[in-house]
Amino acid sequence: MNFEQENLGTALEMLSCMLETGLITREEHPREFIRYDQVVEVRDALDFLAENLGLLICEYKGALYISPGVNNRVFSLKNTEIKIELGRGFNNPEMYTAFFIMHVIITEFYREAAPDSFRMKLPKDLLFEAVDKKIKAIADLENFEDINSQYKFNFKLVHDVWNKLPKTEFKDDSDEVKQRGVGSKTTIINQTIRFMQKHKLVEEHDDAIYLTDRCKAIIGEVYNNHEVQSDISNFIDSLSNFEGDENA
Repeated sequence: MNFEQENLGTALEMLSCMLETGLITREEHPREFIRYDQVVEVRDALDFLAENLGLLICEYKGALYISPGVNNRVFSLKNTEIKIELGRGFNNPEMYTAFFIMHVIITEFYREAAPDSFRMKLPKDLLFEAVDKKIKAIADLENFEDINSQYKFNFKLVHDVWNKLPKTEFKDDSDEVKQRGVGSKTTIINQTIRFMQKHKLVEEHDDAIYLTDRCKAIIGEVYNNHEVQSDISNFIDSLSNFEGDENA
């Protein structure tokens, strides 16, 4: 595909900025955004460059964010790197549990195909209750292998990890509750939140979680993309209904 030199140059400048800082804003780069808005070829060139690098361009409230695309082997983290970033003691079972918690966070902020989150914050105690409730609902499911295959996700592994852990863990010879590690449900949730904070997806204040604009931009692009495992979030969101009215 051929692009005019000036338009391609603008697209390259915008992509370079996003690769360096993770975003480009209208306020800080008005010239580039004017051309991005008014010259279709600039937008096409930027999309073309991103697509060939396996990246997604995500727009939200006057800014463009960049995110690795599905199965991106260059810019996305490998499982080994994810486990290292999650923290000491995280192996595949704990990593899948962290992924499950991330999906629950998304489903607790978004409902069905809503374009934006329906709540501003998610208290951590409500997150714990949501994760616990949905994992308990997994126990009522039949044919784990069929479900794992359908959604390409190991729900049984998550169920087994979660149920073997106490809610909290205390430090040796102390009444102080551990906040990090893999020894309790609380610490795994905390480590998952820290991982998301590191990647600028959430912020935590006063024991509550807030989605960043970067996260909202990615959700708007990625979770509406049929190639991404959005079905997993829909399935996890529906788990609450499996328990019946008595436990709802």
